[in-house]
Amino acid sequence: MEVKDVIQRGNTLQAKFGVTNYNTPFATKTSPDYVISGTAVFQVKVIAAQVNNGHTNVYNNLIFVRFVKLRQDDDLTYTIKFSSNELGIVNKSFISDDGTWHLVHDNKRQQYSFDVTVHMDIVPSASSFAMLHEDTELTDFELRGEDGSIRMHRAVLAAASPVLRRMLGGTWREAAEGHVDVPGTSRATLQNLKDYIYLHILPNVGLEQLLLLASYYMMLDLEQKCVDKLVSMLTAENACDLLEFAAKHKVTRLLLAILECVQSGAVQVNEMRDHFLRGK
Repeated sequence: MEVKDVIQRGNTLQAKFGVTNYNTPFATKTSPDYVISGTAVFQVKVIAAQVNNGHTNVYNNLIFVRFVKLRQDDDLTYTIKFSSNELGIVNKSFISDDGTWHLVHDNKRQQYSFDVTVHMDIVPSASSFAMLHEDTELTDFELRGEDGSIRMHRAVLAAASPVLRRMLGGTWREAAEGHVDVPGTSRATLQNLKDYIYLHILPNVGLEQLLLLASYYMMLDLEQKCVDKLVSMLTAENACDLLEFAAKHKVTRLLLAILECVQSGAVQVNEMRDHFLRGK
């Protein structure tokens, strides 16, 4: 099995596979491990068989995929949408599991190729908080930024973050006073945090500051989604700035995702170098 044109960009993987059965009665070929966004492994396996029916050779090919979470102590659940134009598959979904191989296609050709596009996402936790997003009557806690504040519900905050849960459920001063100051954070970033907690939506700008807030409050799902969206918009022009940001703030998920993107060729090192030198 030949693999080429592999491109990884954040939580998306694209590749082209070619298979030829050289009149082998039975053979199994497995692709390398493709680590997606530093959190899960995707693989392709092809089983090829050939028999002679007395008149001609008959080929039977089975194509399998598997999708496994890297860290079993990771509390998040991941899903992929698997597509292949040449196999006629569109957004077939798989949830990260124990390594089961899933049959996705079979054919009877001696030689064939197929494309693969895999998009990974986090399975959102069930939420009934959307109806409370615009509520003002029952809000009982305030997040205060540098230029303003937003009001939220204690129970919703506690459900979203283990850090906030400890704060709100303990004897901390903030719990008694009904507010917490978030230094270095704008009201816009706090509003983006609220929008994600209640509605599971992300902004198109300001993702870096939202990522820092998610990391501070140990909101792993929001942290990963910010990383995925930032890397999906990665270019040679912003790659150096994002690398510097990730290193400065020790955001390991973002740093590794950018390096994977560069290593796969989705962003060219030469283009990054040219942009960096022009900026000097």
